[in-house]
Amino acid sequence: MSVQRRCAIYTRKSTEEGLDMAFNSLDAQREACEAYIRSQRSEGWLLLPASYDDGGFSGGSMERPSLKRLLADVEAGKVDVIVVYKVDRLTRSLPDFARIVDILDKAGASFVSVTQAFNTTTSMGRLTLNVLLSFAQFEREVIAERVRDKIAQSKARGMWMGGPVPLGYEVKDRKLVPLAGEAETVRRIFSLYLELPSVRALKERLDAEGIVTKVQKCKDGTTGGALFGRGGLYHLLSNPVVIGKVRHKGKLYEGEHEPIIDPSLWDAVQQRLAANGVERRTRSGEQPALLTSMLRDHVGRPMSPTHSCKGTRRYAYYASSTAREVSDGVAQADSVPAVRVARAAADDAVAHALKDLFARDAVLALLEPLRLDLAQIERALAMADELSLHAGTRAGMPLRDLLRKLDFAMAVGPDRVTATIDRQRLLGLLLGRSADEKSESEPVAISVPLELKRKGRATRLVLAAHAKPSAKPDPRLVRLLVNAERERRAMFAQGAERPSAHQVRLARLAFLAPDITAAILEGRQPGHLTSRALLKMPDLPMDWLEQGRVLGMRTT
Repeated sequence: MSVQRRCAIYTRKSTEEGLDMAFNSLDAQREACEAYIRSQRSEGWLLLPASYDDGGFSGGSMERPSLKRLLADVEAGKVDVIVVYKVDRLTRSLPDFARIVDILDKAGASFVSVTQAFNTTTSMGRLTLNVLLSFAQFEREVIAERVRDKIAQSKARGMWMGGPVPLGYEVKDRKLVPLAGEAETVRRIFSLYLELPSVRALKERLDAEGIVTKVQKCKDGTTGGALFGRGGLYHLLSNPVVIGKVRHKGKLYEGEHEPIIDPSLWDAVQQRLAANGVERRTRSGEQPALLTSMLRDHVGRPMSPTHSCKGTRRYAYYASSTAREVSDGVAQADSVPAVRVARAAADDAVAHALKDLFARDAVLALLEPLRLDLAQIERALAMADELSLHAGTRAGMPLRDLLRKLDFAMAVGPDRVTATIDRQRLLGLLLGRSADEKSESEPVAISVPLELKRKGRATRLVLAAHAKPSAKPDPRLVRLLVNAERERRAMFAQGAERPSAHQVRLARLAFLAPDITAAILEGRQPGHLTSRALLKMPDLPMDWLEQGRVLGMRTT
């Protein structure tokens, strides 16, 4: 007697076109699968009544409700065989296929394609299936390239290619047409911005007047009709659609739609936006603080950019506030001392940490569990090289944008520094996938090369960066080591003549640990280790490990 095999039919269609017909593509797939299951009735195959249909979902992602429900039933032991019309209905992605096969293997289940004969229990069957899936993935990527090319060509001709309808317009015959009432609102917003000191003040005025965002229709109902956010206002004020143009990949093209903003008003607003951006830089020409809104202290308080002055010199920091609100609304000092860190050191250290993150070995280790093919790994490594270039500009906006995309967060404690990024977003950037939402997986911890040093009062902390690979050797330190070696040789050559205290102090530096000497010659010593500090340092031990501890350098 044959063993009973519970079968579940899975169907999928990439678009929603034709799904409202009496007999659509999903029905055709299901009918073919049902006939195949009936033909295997003698083998104990039994069709389950549950339906697993994904209409309007791409095969390039596993984010499909019915597929998730099906795999959950497989893991729960409710399904023995998944039956599909063709294997590309299940997935068009090799990594996704590998994950599905793992789930099936762990549950002791399998899958069948009714139009393609496969046996996934043998190595040859898996090889054949991988080859077929490679072509399916290639087909999906070619289609995606065609769509991107079509969008680029259409936008170059000034065509509007869909998406949220901008405030001031409506859509007729797939074209943007000015909407009188909303167009007047847009002109008022532009004019108000020139009258008010900032976008924040503009938002407050619009909130007071009850001006809200455009109401948009979507599948689940409507969105919009809410008060403007500052980000939305920045987008509106810099969107070239309002002057009759279309932007694509940084280039502007003449659009098919009519402008609703006069060019002179547009130019004045853009100049104001640019001027306000420049004003946010410090008077010394310093770049905007890189880690704003990404940095917290060990008790969870945000650390904001600030500065102090000593004479003509200006020192930039990130500092946490010690003020807190009590029940009567009076601000009092927090019992936990504030944390203050040097801004340049923290920014530099984060940039170097990202460069280490995108190093080849680190990327390969991150991708290893995904079971990618060689082409995907090569593309990920190429993307890592490109992202590493952004990390090379310490305080540039490309680096800040990269940190925000990765959901970077850093916490500064009294004895250590921790930093994390979102794993799903990192993989999305490397593999060219969309990853806008935060993942629930374990974040990636990155090592930020910082050392904590107390300075002044015990509660005041300063962060100083460790040696940087790109640092230049300090010529004074190098010259000091050369003089130390020369003095050592002279002391041994002069016999019984007693050396001076300065000669002894200088000669002892010839006995530094080899790795400390190499670090100085390569410019990798800590910032506090100057030629004067090294020469004047009392009681420099001869033990190499102890030297490393005293000098704040690692030894091997």
